[in-house]
Amino acid sequence: MTLIRTVKLPGSAAQAWDLLATRQGALRLAPGLTLGTDGRGTLRVLVGGHSVTYRGYARQHTEEEGRHLTWTLSGKEVRGTGRAHAEVRARFRDDPGGGCDLRLTVLVDGRGRLGEIAKGDLDRAVMSVIARFQRAVAKELAGAAQIAASAPPATRPATKTGPERPGPDSVKPPPRAVARVEVMPPSAQARRWVVPGGAALVGALALGVAALVFWRSRRNS
Repeated sequence: MTLIRTVKLPGSAAQAWDLLATRQGALRLAPGLTLGTDGRGTLRVLVGGHSVTYRGYARQHTEEEGRHLTWTLSGKEVRGTGRAHAEVRARFRDDPGGGCDLRLTVLVDGRGRLGEIAKGDLDRAVMSVIARFQRAVAKELAGAAQIAASAPPATRPATKTGPERPGPDSVKPPPRAVARVEVMPPSAQARRWVVPGGAALVGALALGVAALVFWRSRRNS
């Protein structure tokens, strides 16, 4: 299924991007999603009055800095053999009337219990998750705006009159690049090439002893 929805958020698109992309607030505020430091975790969804829990991983990809990113979630049923895959594409845009618009394109596919659910129930479940996500994000953005508004203004020390020279504070730093974030479990092939530290040390010692024996035998011959 594919579902497109635009939600309204307080603050600018840059503030929403900083929360959801730079600080990975989207994965933290997503309803029912619990992630570990390695990107693996569980996702609990309520569809048609039934609760389904998936165990898998989540990824975040920056497609266009400040404007467009994608979240990918994939997992297997904890109690069952079914699987589910979801891709959420997000676009950020400032609203001339205030706040910003977050356009979400949600693609969901799967088999097992997810494939047995009627399309209408699945649509309502996704809409419910989006609404809860919108409230959580709006609450955090509004809280950050209140903290910024209540902070005392910065005072600058008085300076002597005269021609103003550019100081270190007037030089703007280069824009901070938003790193591409991809959280995913290591592949089986990568794990196969990992050598434990103890095994590497023993191997190095064995090579050293063999080289010493060979050198001595050459000198005695």
